[in-house]
Amino acid sequence: MEDQIPNIMENVFECTLQMINKDFSEYPEHRVQFFTLLRSINLYCFPALLRLDNRQFKFVIDSCMWASKHDNRDVESAGLNMCIELMNNMSETAPATSNAFFQNFFTGVIQDVFFVLTDSDHKAGFKYQSMLLAKMFWLVSTGKIQGPIYGSDTPAGMSNKEYLAGYVQNLFINAFTNLQPAQITTFVNNLFQYNEDLARFKLILRDFLISIREFSNGDNAELFAEDREQAAKEALDAERERAMKVGGLIKPADMDDDEL
Repeated sequence: MEDQIPNIMENVFECTLQMINKDFSEYPEHRVQFFTLLRSINLYCFPALLRLDNRQFKFVIDSCMWASKHDNRDVESAGLNMCIELMNNMSETAPATSNAFFQNFFTGVIQDVFFVLTDSDHKAGFKYQSMLLAKMFWLVSTGKIQGPIYGSDTPAGMSNKEYLAGYVQNLFINAFTNLQPAQITTFVNNLFQYNEDLARFKLILRDFLISIREFSNGDNAELFAEDREQAAKEALDAERERAMKVGGLIKPADMDDDEL
C-alpha cells in the first residue's frame, strides 16, 4: 500500500481534516476513523509518511497532538498511541531524517503532552500520556537522538538532556506558581532516572499531578484506573487457579483447551 498512501492523503486527509478541525465533537464517526487511518499508515506504511512534503507531514504531527486533546477516549488514545509509535519509528530511521524530525517536533510534542497531562479534563489519557513521556525521556537519556532537539536560538554545545531538563522546568515554573523550584527540579530529575521503569515512572507522574492544585481538589480516580484493572485481573486469575484445583467448580465449556 505504500505507493497508494500519497493518493489517499491527497483525496482523504485534508478534506476530512477540514470537516473536523473546527471543534472536538462534530462528525464523531469520521473523527475516529480519520485518526485510526493515520495510525494504521504509521504502523504499516511508515516509509510512505517520510515521502510526504513538509506541509503534509506537519499536518500529520499536528493532527496527532490535536487528537490527544479530545474528550473522546478512542480519538485521544489513537493520537497518543500514534505518537508513541511515531517516536519508535523515527528513532530507528536514518539519522538525517530522524535528527530533522526530532529537532523540528520534539519540544512541541513534549509541551503538548504535558499540557494534556496536567489538564484535569484529560485524566483518562494518563496511561498513554505517561508511556509517551517515558519514551521521549528515554530517547534523550540514552542518547538515541543523535542531533540536537533544539533550534539555532539555543547555544551550541548544550546536551539534549540539559536542554530538555531546563525546558520542562521552565514549563512548570511558569505554569504552576504554587510549586517550589526544588520540587520541580526533583520531579524532572526523577523522570530522567526512572524512564526505563514504567511503573515507577507513572508513580512519579501521578504523585506530582496530585500535588498540583487542579488535581488535589478533584477526583483522581482515573489516574489509578490501570492499577485497578490489573488488580481485578490478578484477583480473577487467582480465583480461577483456586477453582481449577477443585474438580467440578469450572464447567468444561468455560475451560481453555489446554486446561481440559
